[in-house]
Amino acid sequence: MAFRVSDNLRCYLHEARLPAMAHRSALSEPGQLRTSLNVRPERYRKLKLVHTIDATLFSSLISDWMEEFVPCESLGVNDEDESTAERFTVPCEPYFSVSPLPLARAEDIERVFLWVDMLPMESIRRVLHLLYPESNSWKFIPCEEEPWLKTLAWSQSTTDCGKTDFVQHLMGLFLIPPWMLSSKDLEDFARGQSVCVTNTQVSGLDPDMNVFRGQEWLWSKVWDSCVSRNCPWFIVSTYTNWVFGVFSAGWTASFVSPVYASDCHVPTILELLLFWLISAMGYPGGWVVPESRVESVLRRQLLMATVRDVSPEVPAEALAVSAF
Repeated sequence: MAFRVSDNLRCYLHEARLPAMAHRSALSEPGQLRTSLNVRPERYRKLKLVHTIDATLFSSLISDWMEEFVPCESLGVNDEDESTAERFTVPCEPYFSVSPLPLARAEDIERVFLWVDMLPMESIRRVLHLLYPESNSWKFIPCEEEPWLKTLAWSQSTTDCGKTDFVQHLMGLFLIPPWMLSSKDLEDFARGQSVCVTNTQVSGLDPDMNVFRGQEWLWSKVWDSCVSRNCPWFIVSTYTNWVFGVFSAGWTASFVSPVYASDCHVPTILELLLFWLISAMGYPGGWVVPESRVESVLRRQLLMATVRDVSPEVPAEALAVSAF
């Protein structure tokens, strides 16, 4: 006998896996996406380091949060919201009764977006609004669209005199077709590394030439978009693979998860999406952004300089205390 999802939300999130997305074959020109986005190194970018979140600790943290904040008892409500028509769409046989949602083969970025929006995002919207009714004013809205990249922002809306305005953005979602960005490309993006996304002015090269290494072009795109909306949390996805990340307070470092496949387990994509959204929204138990060493050193250096500027006669002992 299959149950309603609302009868055991925790079990559903733990067991449901995204169905495989049928899509076109990979392109033979691996640099086509990078070229089409037309991203160049720029002096204003401050990103220096990428830190990888430990997979075991991350999984344990999500599991602990699920046990504490997601109920396993019946909520006594229907799976579909009568007013908004939001419902659970990711199948979870044989445990839960979820009507199948046939979707066409993904041939372009719009079809990829449809798979992401109608399956994991639709289900997570329903979960989030059941757990946190005050989050009803939050939704993913389209921001930018290029031939092979669609950017959305998790944003809060307000309505005044019939006009809807989005007043706050917390997370960016970057969708790229899997035939344009391979799992290896995404692994290169998510590995711990130092990056150089500024204009390096390499000797002997045209100053307008793109001199990115590896996936620095993608980091530049994500950094620019997040900074422009002041939303440090982000997700990069091809639907087939997912990476969850956040920038440090000073935008000089990023913390990213390992790459998760669409059918991953412990945690599942639904668990990851829910946990990352509640973390961005500041709900209890979410992931807390560590302090970046780069920014810590800069702050200590600035603080020492400030003390010297205020009074050149301050003893060395006071300067040592002020540096920490």
